[in-house]
Formats: sequence, structure tokens, C-alpha cells
Amino acid sequence: MDSAILTKLARYCAYQERCISEIKLKIQELDGTDLQDDYIQWLQENNYLNEQRFIGLFIRSKFNQKKWGRGKIQFELRKKGISDSDIQAHWDEIAEGDYTEALKVLLEKKATSLKSGTPNEKYQKCYRTGLSKGFEPSLVSQVLKGLFPKGFA
Repeated sequence: MDSAILTKLARYCAYQERCISEIKLKIQELDGTDLQDDYIQWLQENNYLNEQRFIGLFIRSKFNQKKWGRGKIQFELRKKGISDSDIQAHWDEIAEGDYTEALKVLLEKKATSLKSGTPNEKYQKCYRTGLSKGFEPSLVSQVLKGLFPKGFA
């Protein structure tokens, strides 16, 4: 193993939490040899790379900063090669009350920003907004029932 590459990989991991697929891409960028597994093992042994820590941090940060729902977070983690069982083990990173409250705030903000259109059109736009952020359809409908008169749900 090349110590210069190890140093670069260690810095890359120390700057921000990374997953194994991101490290593999970086190794290919730096060095095209077949030592990927050796580099990854060294990074894990020296606590630069911890995929469980990455998953927990990813879930918390995407929810807290970007207000993403579980669907969108799960989709993005799958794109990074994270298994569904690992993702499911970390859903408790988001408190259920906070999750529902974030959706409610998002939909209230969207509803107040809509100036024109019928109540039905406003409902549909709010519904699509909730879905696009990755929230579950049943939860979006439930929250919208409190924001709009009955009859649009």
C-alpha cells in the first residue's frame, strides 16, 4: 500500500463522514490498483471509516437541514450502496414527533405561499410538495386534513 494514498484517503475521511462506495470511487481516482480492500480495511481499523456512523449522521443531517422525509433519505442511501437492513436500524435517529412536526411546518409554509388557485389545486400542490420531499403519502394526507377543509382529502 502506498502511504501517500493512505494519507490522502485519511484526510478525505477526516474531513467528512464517508461511505464505502465513496471511498472506492476515491481510491479509483487516486490509484487504479487492486488494493481497494486493503485501503478500506486500514481506514476502518483506524476509525477513519465507519459506515454505521455515516448512516446515522446522513439520516440526521438530511432530516434536520434539508427536511427530507424517510423515502428520499432511503433512496439516497440506496444510491450509495447501503443495504435496507442497515438503513432500517437507524430510523430511530429521527423522533416521530419531530418528523410529523417538520412535515406540518413544510406544508403550512407551502400553503401560505400559494396565492392563487382553488382550494383543491392548493391541496394538490401541497400534497405533491410533501411527496417530493420524501414523506409517506398517508402521513401527508393526514397532515393536510388539518390544513384544508374536509372534502379535499
